[in-house]
Amino acid sequence: MTMSKSLQKPTILNVETVARSRLFNVESVDLEFSNGVRRVYERMRPSTREAVMIVPIVDDHIILIREYAVGTESYELGFSKGLIDPGETVDEAANRELKEEVGYGANKLTFLKKLSMAPPTSPAK
Repeated sequence: MTMSKSLQKPTILNVETVARSRLFNVESVDLEFSNGVRRVYERMRPSTREAVMIVPIVDDHIILIREYAVGTESYELGFSKGLIDPGETVDEAANRELKEEVGYGANKLTFLKKLSMAPPTSPAK
């Protein structure tokens, strides 16, 4: 088997939206792999805008926020994050979220990486 054959993407035979919410849609995706095997997977598609996550560092200390996480039904520590408003740049959104959640803005912002939130199930970034 050649390297290109082993990396061949499956063929998408059908995509159907099976559920909708305020934040995302769930799609059923019917795939056929190069060996002829067919499988149906589900994936989440964001129904809103892209988001930012900020890793604030002050005097070599990382600043975390405590916020209620409905998924775990508890307060969790994490980084500031939020949706990018229409017409807003990534830097503007990051600074706005810092001000809202931490209480002050950044003197300098450094873009680190664009990430997928949950690569196996979601193309959201």
